[in-house]
Amino acid sequence: MLRASQMAEQLSALDGVEVLNTVDYTQVSLAFGDDATTRAVTARVIEDGKVWMSGSHWQGRDVLRVSVSDWSTDADDVGTAVEAVSSALAAVRAAG
Repeated sequence: MLRASQMAEQLSALDGVEVLNTVDYTQVSLAFGDDATTRAVTARVIEDGKVWMSGSHWQGRDVLRVSVSDWSTDADDVGTAVEAVSSALAAVRAAG
């Protein structure tokens, strides 16, 4: 849970990123404004391939779902994931 909480904290500090759930264990659900933007960011993250995250639908919204369940996830991995999401969001905004 430590790394999932760190990831949620760092991602929520980015402009335009909303953490939708309380991080009680390993899951982080992210949205980026509207569903279309969330789907576009999700597609960019998946296309980039630096991290593995997936799209999902949660509580009536499209989300980028992050699962941090491997014991070997470290602070560098969290940084890589945050950068991947940040870069994807910037690319979607630039294409916008």
